[in-house]
Amino acid sequence: MKIAAVMLALVVVMRTGAQDMPAMKAANDLFARSDWAKAAQAYAEITVKDPGNGLAWQNLGESNLQLKKYGPAAEAFRHAEQLKFRLPINRVNLARVAAARGDRAAAFAQLHEIAATGQGNRVRPYILTSPEFVPLQQSPQYKQLLQEIAPCRAAEYRQFDFWVGDWEVRDPSGSKVLGANRVTLEQDGCLIIEHWTSARGGQTGTSFNYYDIRDSKWRQLYLDNSGNAGAFPAMSGSLKDNRMVLLSDEMASPVFRWTWYVISPGRVRQMAERSDDGEKTWRVTWDSVYVKKNPTKKNAAN
Repeated sequence: MKIAAVMLALVVVMRTGAQDMPAMKAANDLFARSDWAKAAQAYAEITVKDPGNGLAWQNLGESNLQLKKYGPAAEAFRHAEQLKFRLPINRVNLARVAAARGDRAAAFAQLHEIAATGQGNRVRPYILTSPEFVPLQQSPQYKQLLQEIAPCRAAEYRQFDFWVGDWEVRDPSGSKVLGANRVTLEQDGCLIIEHWTSARGGQTGTSFNYYDIRDSKWRQLYLDNSGNAGAFPAMSGSLKDNRMVLLSDEMASPVFRWTWYVISPGRVRQMAERSDDGEKTWRVTWDSVYVKKNPTKKNAAN
């Protein structure tokens, strides 16, 4: 992938007053055309007049990096960093300069520092697509770094992993088979997908389950082959006393509550309840026991 395409994908021009100035627009046009020398000159003039313009400093750094002027590139990226402008991106940019110079130790030191902030997963695609890091990719340090910045590794993301597996779904007594459910861990461990099939045939369903860092809640969206998207309202909730409890919108009626928990190794209970009186009382609408088809095999992330 060409560096211009990478930068255009990752560096979106911010629509502030400074960025709308004719000089900034002209510089951005030069940058988009990969006219690095003229772009560097244009951004340098802008930073003199507007030293608080983070985007100008960042793009000045990128232009100088492409011109292999590593000293001025690093200086410009540091200015952007000092302005706290897109901190994770510009810290990666400093590592890119170090790698381009051939200073592997400095590049890795910078990248490990980013990983230590907990922001590494945000810039992981940028690190993976930056050509300056290609010479580092076969080294053990690089592979270790990718582990450090892998997404969805915090403990909260693993709270629902007990549901992952290939299951036979039975009634509460464990006798009658109600269906089969294959629950997979996907998207680098960020998404749990349920694949339900009824034992009676004709009914299938898929749910998408994920931990949302915005409000620290688990969310589920379930769709089946009935064509009725409203049959199963979206739910959210959390792990409480080792039970995953998800509820539909509590401001609407009825309210649905689904609960999952481990009852013994290789066995998980799934129960659905409904309240028509504002959660004063509940009645069970579904109850089942999941029995893992092959409990000796661990389900791995796809």
